[in-house]
Amino acid sequence: MRGALAVGMFALCAAAATAVGGWWTIPVVAAVWMRVLSRDAATAAICGIGAASGWALLLAWDAAHEPLDTVARRVGGVFHLPGWAFVGLTLLFVALLAATAAAAARSGRVP
Repeated sequence: MRGALAVGMFALCAAAATAVGGWWTIPVVAAVWMRVLSRDAATAAICGIGAASGWALLLAWDAAHEPLDTVARRVGGVFHLPGWAFVGLTLLFVALLAATAAAAARSGRVP
């Protein structure tokens, strides 16, 4: 499974896992994805992009119920960040978390 389809499938898995279990499920899903579907280097990038896309879906869902800017300002204010920076860092965090977990699974560092 390659390209946009793989990213979309991982995005849905990441969004569902986060909604059910929390942010910590992202490295677990990425490691399992790498072990089950593919062990090539592109899979780590697919996991990273897919995780960010999945969280973007979750942010969009939240924005449908409350303006995302309100959520970003409220939560970003805790970290003393403007709203746009909070959203960007959130997506960067999950992308790096998933890509790192997938890469670790590829190298055999994750059981």
